[in-house]
Amino acid sequence: MSDTLFQLEGFIEVDRVRAVKWARKQLTLDNWAILDTETTGLYNAEIVDIAIVSNTGKPLLNTLVKPTLTIPAKAASIHGITDDMVATAPTFPEIYPQIVEVCKSNQVLIYNAGFDMSILDYCCKLHNLPKLKFDLKCLMLIAAEWYGNWSHYHKSYRYPKLPNGNHRAIGDCLAGLQLIKRMALDTDELRV
Repeated sequence: MSDTLFQLEGFIEVDRVRAVKWARKQLTLDNWAILDTETTGLYNAEIVDIAIVSNTGKPLLNTLVKPTLTIPAKAASIHGITDDMVATAPTFPEIYPQIVEVCKSNQVLIYNAGFDMSILDYCCKLHNLPKLKFDLKCLMLIAAEWYGNWSHYHKSYRYPKLPNGNHRAIGDCLAGLQLIKRMALDTDELRV
């Protein structure tokens, strides 16, 4: 085995162990929650479904959200949420205080935090609401270290899809919680 390959496998293994230890520690803490959204699209999109679950999986917020625009067919084909389903749902300004309240005292884990935060920021801006600020951690980045699928080309880990995610906010939150539990069960001994 070349020294370069050994070094690569070594740091990947160190990152995996760090992710396992993080997951184990996370499961001993009480002050965290997982947040997920479903949206009208990828850019300048609005939330149509949002959920936040506690560290035990208890729903702290789970609601459809009525956007200001029509849900595109492409987005609806992914998450299954239609205009009819959100017709009587609360608007983002109506649920904003709940998001603030739940997140203010919790570390918030989001799978692909960059995306969800960009959507939350856009919705806040759209409705002239203060930008949400809370203790945030990206679960996808930690999972990427745990999976260890390194890209030599990009010199970073490949981002894994959320296992068992179902493209509904509550389902994806619970899938994130299950992923943390699965990571915590892995060995924390170096294999290299």
